[in-house]
Parts: sequence; structure tokens; C-alpha cells
Amino acid sequence: MTAISPRPESAILPPALRAPAAAVSVLALLVFGVFAARYADDSSAGRLDRRVQRIVDASADGPSLPDVVIRLGNPLSVVVLAVLLAALALALGHRRLAVLAIVGPGLTGVATTTLKPVIGRTIEGGFAFPSGHTGGATALGVVAALLLIAVLRTATGISALLLSAGALVSGGAMALVLVGNRIHYPTDTVGGFCVAVAVVLTSALVIERWPSMGRAIGRGPS
Repeated sequence: MTAISPRPESAILPPALRAPAAAVSVLALLVFGVFAARYADDSSAGRLDRRVQRIVDASADGPSLPDVVIRLGNPLSVVVLAVLLAALALALGHRRLAVLAIVGPGLTGVATTTLKPVIGRTIEGGFAFPSGHTGGATALGVVAALLLIAVLRTATGISALLLSAGALVSGGAMALVLVGNRIHYPTDTVGGFCVAVAVVLTSALVIERWPSMGRAIGRGPS
């Protein structure tokens, strides 16, 4: 009786996007480093912060966006959404993405939480840079985009657009709410966004190349 080999799982990142993803990760780290050095041990808004804040304030009309958007960036909410994404990825047969759904947002949360006291930037007495809420939302958006790409098997150009949209829409929406409610300086949200992009894309590249994980996925259940 001939054994039927399981269908190979699709990659987390399309091969054509791996080199660009690595480059974007490095760029995100560089941007983060510049802002971290500029605003370390600071408690005031910089010139860029003031300019962006004026734009956000001028565009605000009526009450601020609902608090529920901010709550989506809370640690517990990020954990719950990450688990749901992982469960969905498993149900669709994407085990590597299920791992990334937990590892990406998880490491992003650890990184933003650890870096805040190290950098020391504060707003109203609380550590602010990088924004954990923005980091969590961005990480979830990137993972969701990667899952959508894997399911739809989109072309390289469309995959790049979906990945960019996943990061920018989720992270940008959270940043807009945080800045509009004066919970963070704009540059804090840029820092959180950069951490999430670097962490999730780097994690995806590492998981993709992890030998033991690849063999386990290739074998499947016995």
C-alpha cells in the first residue's frame, strides 16, 4: 500500500518577498534606533511630535474615536487575538503561521515593555517609547496579512500590498487614536510600529528556516 505524502505547507513569506522583508526589518530597526537615541530620557514633545499633533487635532471632529480601539492594543486583547489567529491558521493548515501568530505579537510585547524603561522617555510620568499598543496592533495586522496571503496565494505584487496594508492600517489606526487622545507622542507610535515590523518579519524569516520545525511540518501526523 503506497503512503500518501502530505501536501507541503506554503511558506510564511513568498520567496520573492524574503529579501525585501529582511531589508525592511533592518530599516525599521534603524528608524527605531534614531528615534530612541533622540528621545531617550526625554519627557517633552519634539518638533515632529508637535507638527503631527497639530495635524491630528485639526482633523479631529467631534468626540474622539471609541476607547474600544485602544483596548484592542491592551496586552490581554493582543493575547486573545493572537491565539484566535493561531487557531485559524491551524484550522487552515498553516502551522508555521500559527507559530508566528503567537511568537510575533508575543515578542513584540516583550520588546516594547523591556525597551520603555531602558530608553526612559515619558509622557505624564509614564514610560512612553515605544508604544506597546501600536506595536501590538501592528504585529497582529502583519500576521493577519500573511495569513491572508497564504490562503489566497496572491502574486508577489499583491502580497507586498497586502502586507504593507496590514501593517499600516492596523498600526496607523491605533497610532491615530493614541495621538488624538494624547496618550502617546506621535514618535512613540512610530517606535512601536518599527519594533513590531522588525520583530514579526524577522520571526517569520527565522521560523521559515528552522530545520526541526520544517521536518516536523513535512512529516505531519503519523
